[in-house]
Amino acid sequence: MTQEPTKSPRRWVRWLLIGSLALNLIVVGVVAGAAWRFAGHGRDGGKAPPPIGALLYRDLDRDTRKALRSAVEGDHESFRARRMAEVVTVVTLLRADPFDPAALEGALQDHAARRSSFHQSVQVAWLSQVREMTAQERASYAAELEERLARHDRKRR
Repeated sequence: MTQEPTKSPRRWVRWLLIGSLALNLIVVGVVAGAAWRFAGHGRDGGKAPPPIGALLYRDLDRDTRKALRSAVEGDHESFRARRMAEVVTVVTLLRADPFDPAALEGALQDHAARRSSFHQSVQVAWLSQVREMTAQERASYAAELEERLARHDRKRR
C-alpha cells in the first residue's frame, strides 16, 4: 500500500485568508481609532464645554423658553420655512452671475442679527430670574452649574 501524499491547500486560498485577515485588522484599527478620537482623545483633547448661552437657556422654565422662541422665531413651521428660505437665499446669491458680495454679506448679517436678538432675550430673561434669587439660592445655583461642567468634562474623558 502506497501512501498518497497529502495535497497542500492551493496557494490562492492561503493568500485569500491572509488578505481577509489584513482587511479585518484594518477595519478594527479604523473603528478603534475613531472611538479613541471621538471619546475625547483626539487632537483637541475632547469637546469644549457647552456654551454659556446654552446653559442659561436650559435653566429657564419651559414656558419662558417657549415664549422666547415664539417671539423670535414664530411657530415651528414658520421657523423651519424661514430657515429654508435663508439657505435658498444664500445658495441663490452664491450662484448669481455677476456675484454680489454685498448682497451675500447682507443676508448673513440679517441672520446674525436675528440670532443676536434671541441671545439678548435669553440673557434678559435669565438675569430676571437670577435677580429674584437670594444669596444662598445663587450660591447653590453656581454650585449646580459647576457640577454640570464637571459631569460634562467627565463624560468627555
